[in-house]
Amino acid sequence: MATTNWADRWQVAISNASTQAAQNVMTSGNINDVSNINDFLTYLLQKSFLENGEPSTVFMQFGVKASHQGYKSITWPRLWVMKTSLSDAALVEWVTPDGHSNVVKTVTAVPVQLGDYSIISDVLDVETLLPIIAAQGRELANNAGRLIDEYIQDTLANSSIGAMYAGSATSRATLTAADTMDLDLVLKACTFLASQGQTGERFKIIMHPNVFLDYAKSSSTNTWLNKLIYEDFKGVKDGFVTAWVNYDIYISANVKPFTVTPQEWDPFQVFPTYAFRNGAYGVGTLQNLQTFYKPFGAAGTEDPLNQRATVGWKCMYGCAVLNDLFIVRIESRAGTDYAWQESLS
Repeated sequence: MATTNWADRWQVAISNASTQAAQNVMTSGNINDVSNINDFLTYLLQKSFLENGEPSTVFMQFGVKASHQGYKSITWPRLWVMKTSLSDAALVEWVTPDGHSNVVKTVTAVPVQLGDYSIISDVLDVETLLPIIAAQGRELANNAGRLIDEYIQDTLANSSIGAMYAGSATSRATLTAADTMDLDLVLKACTFLASQGQTGERFKIIMHPNVFLDYAKSSSTNTWLNKLIYEDFKGVKDGFVTAWVNYDIYISANVKPFTVTPQEWDPFQVFPTYAFRNGAYGVGTLQNLQTFYKPFGAAGTEDPLNQRATVGWKCMYGCAVLNDLFIVRIESRAGTDYAWQESLS
């Protein structure tokens, strides 16, 4: 069975034995044996989770993978940008230069274990077990992707990375309903990132769909639609929607807003948009993502009538900011003209 790039990214712990058993069931048609059925359903859950989980994450795919894993810890190296002067780099014939050491530090994070499961009733088992297993795998994968992305965002929010505010606001609490995303904010963030050292990479920007709508509708972004169909555009994939100048924009409903509760008026939401370059933050796993199918009756006396089966997942992830000068958080309100969304919900 060919390994997909999702398996490489998610590092799903799929047992070769159970996968082979499931393949045997599919090729031989021998699905009457209970152990074969359970193996097949386990395989089906893993396959559904694998195909849907990785596309549900946006933040995770851009993190630097951890280089070392210890006891309940994950470590990344952090190298500072070298800025040797021209005079120090000048060579003299027959003279060996002193050279300059680069500061190398390590960044360590304590990973968090995440997991969830859902219960399948025996009534569903009567007619629709296979579709339900696949559908539950898809929903669990989407939820896992959201939780992992939220965990990464919590790490970014609690770090010392710089923040910019839309409009004339100077803090999160002073943002008004008119302070929404526009091209000027994005360009300022990318200018800051570019000033940290010459690079040929394209910067990444992750924003909430509501914020992207504000960005696209703003008067300063009136040319963005022409850039949507550029020569290398291959369609929306993994959240990517468009590119311009030296940055690529990704949208994700996983972007987690902040709730501001002023004393004098109603609470409101502030949406963060993250602009960053390679090496801004790291992600790592201490426990590979695993999926589980527990058949009806697996709980023993806790399920005496074989009424419940469960499907679930768990993993252990870590995240840390590696260079706070390589990432900027833009905070803005989202436009208030979203009543049409409520009519569609």
